[in-house]
Amino acid sequence: MNINRTGLQGIIKLYETAAREIERKSEKKSGRYLTDRLSLSSDAVEIKRALELASKTGEIRTEKVAELKERIEKGTYNIEGRLIAEKMVEDFLGGKLI
Repeated sequence: MNINRTGLQGIIKLYETAAREIERKSEKKSGRYLTDRLSLSSDAVEIKRALELASKTGEIRTEKVAELKERIEKGTYNIEGRLIAEKMVEDFLGGKLI
């Protein structure tokens, strides 16, 4: 699966640029009592954080991906549901498996 992050990064960059521009303009008008402010929603902040973390990850292991695709296509790739559930719980609890 190939995920294109360019669109999301562009949107976040637009928000950040707009915020800086509004702050710059409000600094010029500091004598006035009305100022514009822009704040990012918690979803936008979360997306930005996820993109930053994703960009820090290493390269995709193409050999491993190709091997897994082949096993899935042949029907020989099996994984225990219990292992998936454990990983989901571990991720939800922040790495602390009960």
